This record gives sequence, structure tokens and C-alpha cells, in this order.
Amino acid sequence: MRLKALLIVAFLAVGFVANAQFNFPEDPEQRSEAQTLWTLFDDSYKQGNYEAAKAPLEKLITKFPKLSSSVYINGIKVWDESVESAKDDAARIAAADKVMQLYQLRYDNFPGDEAEVIDRQANHAFRYYFKDAEKTNYTLDLFKKTYELKGNEAFYPVARYYMQAAALAFTRKTGITDQEILAIYDRVSEHIDYQIAQAKAANKSTSRYVKTKEDIDNKLADLNLIDCAFITEKLVPEFQQNPNDAELANKIFAFAYSGGCTDEAWFTQAAEVVFTSSPNYGVGYMLGVKFGADKEFDKSKEYFLKSVELTDDNTDKGKAFKQIATTERIQENYSEARKYAIQAVEVDPTLKEDMYTMIGDMVMASSSCDKLQSQVDDRARFIAAYDYYAAAGNAAKMSQAKAQFPTIGDIFTANKEEGQTIQVGCWIQKSVKLQRRPE
Repeated sequence: MRLKALLIVAFLAVGFVANAQFNFPEDPEQRSEAQTLWTLFDDSYKQGNYEAAKAPLEKLITKFPKLSSSVYINGIKVWDESVESAKDDAARIAAADKVMQLYQLRYDNFPGDEAEVIDRQANHAFRYYFKDAEKTNYTLDLFKKTYELKGNEAFYPVARYYMQAAALAFTRKTGITDQEILAIYDRVSEHIDYQIAQAKAANKSTSRYVKTKEDIDNKLADLNLIDCAFITEKLVPEFQQNPNDAELANKIFAFAYSGGCTDEAWFTQAAEVVFTSSPNYGVGYMLGVKFGADKEFDKSKEYFLKSVELTDDNTDKGKAFKQIATTERIQENYSEARKYAIQAVEVDPTLKEDMYTMIGDMVMASSSCDKLQSQVDDRARFIAAYDYYAAAGNAAKMSQAKAQFPTIGDIFTANKEEGQTIQVGCWIQKSVKLQRRPE
């Protein structure tokens, strides 16, 4: 039986050597011990019996540390599972520390492996230690070394975790400076931009990388380190060279919005690119307001109308129509102003008082419509204004309009009668019942 067991061990060892690089000792006794320990470890590992695998693993790394990098690769998996399944913090921390030890032992015994797996170690360290303030700088150092060794080829989650670790260092007041955080942000952004470009070149989905990029930008924005000067000096020049870069425009938009730089011309330009690349009501409405404030009324109207098409919320639709009505009134395009005021009321009846009062005010102010031929015909527009105020339920304005009605003498002179229907012309184009001014 002993001979059979030794043959099995030898057979298994030969099989493993064929599939991995092993450095078995030349001494037969040590070689046999190393083969036996490896077999015990590997069998337990493959069967998922990680607890049983730990004892031979410990002997392997102690007595035969240069046997194979596979010892460390699988050993890390064994102890990583213990991190996940730990029943208390002490056990979890002990298991995490063991994983980090195995990484370091692998590097010590197989120096070329560090550049290959340092990104995995850094990700493990963040996952294990992100709640531990004392490990913050240790984790940051691992991420820094990751970029030194792997550059943009590092596994893409490194970018998100490095930025999160930097943010934790900032909130924990570890001494990290604003400049260091911004440098980390620049580095991880370069990494993700590279990964996005690689995915596009290979016709692969970029969604995971784009999401990572958004998370990085949001994390920096949350720290409130970005001011208008930073955007102007660092981002705007690049945007001016690449004015259709939607990703850069989104970044500028987000930072400027949170930093209070929305009055800058470059912010509006970036917002337009953001809207073009990803149309949404909020950005469109904001652009409508901004162009209206700048008296670029055609562009203002264009964005408000686009905004209406991008929402199913009638309150939002009404707000946009109300804005158009207001800007048309400013331009004295009263007929258009009335059209959009009525549309605003149709989608949002709560605007009825404001909108019909505005129409009444426009009618009241339209002295240019008077032909100065008949007091009745000219003052009929005040009756039209009265009717709009009545629709608005605005009693005070109704009284003001009524005070401008034609007198009974005006009606008699014009050979007309109270209650007679007359047409108000000009842009008003409304039929009214002739009424006299109160005595």
C-alpha cells in the first residue's frame, strides 16, 4: 500500500509539473516531501476544502517557498475565501493580512510576478481595508505602485478604487494634499480613457469603463476641490481643442455646476454638447433660460421646445411653455406669446391665473392697435383684456380693465348698443360683447 501511495504521489507530481513551472529540490527526500505537500494542498484546494489546504500550504511556503508561483496563486484564493466567510472582524483581518503576506512572498520568490499581479493585490487591499483608517496609506501606496508597474494596462477597477482610496485619505485627514488628489484623479482618468479607446478599437462595449469614469468624476466632485480656476486652466483649453468631446463636456458641466461656474461662456458651450450627446429635459430647460437671459431668443425657444419633447411631466412641460410665452412677450410677439401661454395652461391648469393675466396685460398695453377712429372700437380691447382677466380669476385686474371701457356716450355716438358683438382686431383677434364703463 505504501508503494502504491508513493506511486500515486509521483504520478500526480509529474502531472502538475507538466501543467505548471515547479522547482522541486534535487535532494530525493526533500523532493518527495515537496511533492507530497503539494499534492495534499492541491487536492484539498481542488475539492474546495480550503481549511484542509491551509496546513500543507503553510509548510510549502515555509520549507519550499520557491517551489512554484502556483502555490501563492491558489493560496491567495484559499485565504480570500476566508476573508469572505469570516465570522468576526478579527478573523477577517487575519485572513486579509495572510493574503497580503502571500502576495509579498510571491514577489520575494518570483520577482517577475509583481508587475503581473500587483493590480489584483491593490484591489484586494482596498476591498479588505477600506474601512480601516490605519491602512489608508498602505492601500494608496499599492495603487501608486500598480500604476508604476502596469500603467494603463492595469485592471480597470483599479482606477475607481484608487480614487475612492484618495477620497478616504482626504476625509480622514491623512495629510494628503489637494494637489496629490488631483494628480491621482488625472492618473486614473488617463487610465480609463485608455481603456475606453482600447474597447472602441476592438468594437467592444465601453459601458463598464464609462460607468467607472462617471464614478471617478463624481467622487472628485464630492470632495469640492474643483474650483472655477481649475476648470478654466486644466479642462477648458482641452475642450477648446476638442469642442465635440462629449465626455470632456460632461466633466466640465458636472464640475462647473457643482462649483458655481455656470455663468461662464464655456459652461454654456459644454452644456450644449452634453445636451446633443444625451438630450434631457433639465439641461435643455437650463439652456433655454441661459439663452433667454442673454437675449438669444431664437436659441432659447429652440431649447425650451426640445425640452417639452423630452418629458412626460405636464408640470415641466408647462414651465417650458411659460418661459417661451414670457420671452415672446419681451420681444413683443404678442400673438406667439398668447399661443404658448394657452399651451402652458392646457398641459398645466395651475398656470391659468398667471398665463391669462399675462395675456390680459399684453392686451391692455397694446395701444399700437388703436386706430384712433372710434372710442368704441379702440376701447373694445379693454373688454378683451377684461375677459382674459376674468378667465384668470384676477378681480383687481378686471376692475382696472373695466375702468377703461367705452362710456355710454361713446356707445351712443358710435351708433352701437350694449351687448352687441364686436370684433377686436390687430393681433388680439377676439370677439367681445360691448359693455359700458361703470358710472
